[in-house]
Amino acid sequence: MSGLPNRAILHVDMDSFFVSVERLHNPALRGIPVVTGGSPEGRGVVSSASYEARAYGVRSAMPMGQALRLCPHLHVVTGGYGRYGEYSRRLHAIFLRFTPLVQMASLDEAYLDLHGTERLWGPPLAAAEKLRAAVLAETELPCSLGIATSRMVAKVASGLCKPSALMYVPPGSEERFLAPLPVRKLPGIGPQTAARLKDIGVTRLGQLAAIPDGRARALFGEHGPDLTARARGEDTTPVVPDESPKSIGAEETLGRDTRDAEEMHALVTEMCERVAYRLRKHCFTARTVTLKYRFSSFETHTAARSLPAPTDDESVLLAAASQLLDERVLRRREAIRLLGVTASNLVEGWDQEDLFDAEARERRKRLLGAVDQLRGKHGFDALRRGSGKPPPGGRPPR
Repeated sequence: MSGLPNRAILHVDMDSFFVSVERLHNPALRGIPVVTGGSPEGRGVVSSASYEARAYGVRSAMPMGQALRLCPHLHVVTGGYGRYGEYSRRLHAIFLRFTPLVQMASLDEAYLDLHGTERLWGPPLAAAEKLRAAVLAETELPCSLGIATSRMVAKVASGLCKPSALMYVPPGSEERFLAPLPVRKLPGIGPQTAARLKDIGVTRLGQLAAIPDGRARALFGEHGPDLTARARGEDTTPVVPDESPKSIGAEETLGRDTRDAEEMHALVTEMCERVAYRLRKHCFTARTVTLKYRFSSFETHTAARSLPAPTDDESVLLAAASQLLDERVLRRREAIRLLGVTASNLVEGWDQEDLFDAEARERRKRLLGAVDQLRGKHGFDALRRGSGKPPPGGRPPR
C-alpha cells in the first residue's frame, strides 16, 4: 500500500522564497547570484539562495563566509522576516480558497489535501495548475508543486521538478517513481543514514525498499521497517490544518556577543514591534510577555511578566520586556548572545478597554492601523521606532 488511493495531496514549495520576495522589491537582484541571511562578518548563515547562486555550490544553511568564498560576487541581502511573513500569510489565504485542509510546513511550504474539491476545481492536475496561476497572479512569486496520494511522495515530486514546475505521481506508481532515486531524496534520510546504507551497497530507494523487515530492523532498530516502507512510498500521514498559535514571538542570535545596553534595548524594541504587528494581523491580544536571554556561556533563561490587561500594543509589550531586560540581564553585566520576546496567553478579539480611555484608545487604534497598512504595503521596515535599529548581524528575528 502507498498513500491512501483516494487522496490527492498537493505539496507547494516556493522557489527561493526569500530571494524571490526581495527581487519583487528590488528588480536589480534578478538574474544575478543572490542569497538572504545573516551578516558574513558574524555567525550569519544562508537562509535562501537563488538558482544563480546554487550553480556555484551555495545552498541554504551554509555559513555566509563559505558562500562568499564559493561565489565572491555573491549579493547578500540581510532581509526582513516580517516581509516574508506577510507574503506567507497571503499564500496561506490563497491555499485556503482551494481547500480547508491546508497545513503550512514553513513560511514557504505547504501541504493541501484536495480530495473532495473536484466539483470546484476539477481533477488534481487541473486544480494544481489553477492554484499555481493564482499564486503567480496575486503574489508574482514562482512555486513548484508535487501531487501524489501521500505527503511524502508529493514532497519528493515537488523537489524533483524545481524550479517553477509541476509533477504528478499517479496512484499505484509510487514505488516505481521512487525506485531509481538516490536514497538522500527520501525525507528523513540524512548524511549518516545514507553513509550506512552505502556501506551495505544501498544507494537507490529501490534497493532500500527491497530490504526484508528483519534485516532492516537489525540494521536500523525498531524504525528500520518503517524506513523501507517509506522507500516503497507507503505513507498515510494526514494533512492537519494549522491550529491557532499558543504564542507569538521573535528571537535573535546576535552576530557577536555584546554588553551594550543600548544595542540590547534597540533589539528588544524591534522584536516587540514585530510581535505586536503579528498579534494585530492575527486579531490576538496577549496577557503575558516573556523575555528569553542567553549569555555568552550558553546559560539560557526566561523571565515572564503578566500584563494588566490583554494587549496588542507594542508600547505596552515594550514596557514589560524592557523592565525584564533591565532586571534580569543588564544587572549581571555579562555578555549576551541571544535575546527573544514572546507574547503568550493569547485572547482572540479582545477590546482593550482597560488600558486607555475611549478617545485615546480610538486615536491609538487609528495610528496602529495606519502603521500596519504602511508595513503591509511596503514591508515591516518601512516604519520603525526611533529607538530601534537593525540587528547587528546574525539571523533576522523569527
